[in-house]
Amino acid sequence: MSWTMPLLAALLIGITLGLFGSGGSILTVPVLIFLLDMPEKLAISTALGVVALISLGAVLPYVWRRQVAGSLLAQLALPGMAGAALGGYVSQWLPAFIQLLILAALMLLSSVNMWRTHPWQFQLPRVWQVMLAGTGLGLITGLVGVGGGFLLVPLLLAISDLSSQRVVATSLALVFLQSCSGFVSLWFSQPQLRPDLWLVGSFGLVGVVGSLFGLLALQYLPQRWFRRAFALFLPVLAVSLVLQHWR
Repeated sequence: MSWTMPLLAALLIGITLGLFGSGGSILTVPVLIFLLDMPEKLAISTALGVVALISLGAVLPYVWRRQVAGSLLAQLALPGMAGAALGGYVSQWLPAFIQLLILAALMLLSSVNMWRTHPWQFQLPRVWQVMLAGTGLGLITGLVGVGGGFLLVPLLLAISDLSSQRVVATSLALVFLQSCSGFVSLWFSQPQLRPDLWLVGSFGLVGVVGSLFGLLALQYLPQRWFRRAFALFLPVLAVSLVLQHWR
């Protein structure tokens, strides 16, 4: 089996995360299913490990520049991690097709959000509402193996007056923590879905390289054009993912 296409896809996932701070991780499960012919549930558990590694690599430059908002991170980290752990545990009772339908719906939402000039913003004036939203986003991470950055970014924009770079930095930190929590939950609750750690590591490291390329390219490339292209690609991928299950 040729590893060229899967590793190039991992590079693309990292570049997308580096450019946008969100969205790229939603490609991980489809890449594992289409290019490695991986069963859906195993692809989800593997994706959580890959996303954790890529988001860690992507957030480190922001940590170095002290751009992660510590207070917001503290407010959302525990609810998000608890939600992701719960999602990973509950997923054992969900049929794979239901998980794919949820993922496809999230891809369509992400597509609409990326097409918009200004992303959605959720009005959550109370702390408990913010924490509940964080728990829900973490639950999605554990259930379907996505980082949830495309929903975290609008949430952070709505509840803070942070600059876009600090929002991206904080979102990546939360994606890392939630993905780690979901991965650990699946590892212990569903031993039969434990992924190949060599595969997780190789995909993750290539994705980290891609995220650094994305950060460097951020100041030179027309971000809006790339967002629109990505937004058009996601619905096609979502439909293909569902059809692939039936075939």
